[in-house]
Amino acid sequence: MSSETSVSVKSVVWAGGILVFLACVHLAITGLAAAPHIPGWFRGEAWLPGTGGLAELGSPPVNVGAFWLVWGSFAVPLGLLGALVARAGRGGRVPPAYVAGGLALWALVGAICFEPSPFVTVLVPCALLLAARRGRRRAGARQGASGGAFLADPR
Repeated sequence: MSSETSVSVKSVVWAGGILVFLACVHLAITGLAAAPHIPGWFRGEAWLPGTGGLAELGSPPVNVGAFWLVWGSFAVPLGLLGALVARAGRGGRVPPAYVAGGLALWALVGAICFEPSPFVTVLVPCALLLAARRGRRRAGARQGASGGAFLADPR
């Protein structure tokens, strides 16, 4: 494994770790802020809380908004995606570019619509993933030209 390839793998592991960290911090901070509402979620207070049905989406009750801020947010899937990315990196694989591109698009739209917010911090692992993919392709092209194994992940 070339030094450029090992740097790519380390970047992928770091990117995954940052995503897991961001998800955990989000859940911890918003969970603390919403702590008074959490028992109500388990009493069913977030289940169609009023008589307005879907009409309440314009101004949901506070406990419903708190649910979507904490557990219903993208934090849990983001953390799971981060763990998957880190696992891929430890296995020497670089995720497809659409993973970084999709996360970057989500973060940019979130940052444009809701500032100040930490959405822009997601761009850091996205940049690491894209740099790892580029480094992996460059290392693979060099190996292929020298007759060695092609290291770029074709997926």
